[in-house]
Amino acid sequence: MNIYLGVLLIAAGALLVVVGVLTADGRIPRNQFAGIRTKRSMADDQSWLTVHRAARPWMIGAGAVLAVAGVLALAVPSELAGSLSAGIGAILTAILALRGTAAGHAALRRR
Repeated sequence: MNIYLGVLLIAAGALLVVVGVLTADGRIPRNQFAGIRTKRSMADDQSWLTVHRAARPWMIGAGAVLAVAGVLALAVPSELAGSLSAGIGAILTAILALRGTAAGHAALRRR
């Protein structure tokens, strides 16, 4: 079980980092599937870029935390400990992603 969980978390963390970087670089345009899709970020292309550029370090951090949680899930022998590390990693990832969204919206207000 920890093998599947660990691999899934590592892959999800890597995906979060890739999407965070590509949206901030403008290589993923406004869409309905990937990125920070709030009413304000979806308003226009410049808002999309502003939000994602400000959120980039937070999204990279969130993806890294999730990947580390996956490595921990693979490294610990106990199913309970693996699940606990995954849960803590998921909570920290959500906090960082929300903080990134808040930073992006703050950047919009300053614009």
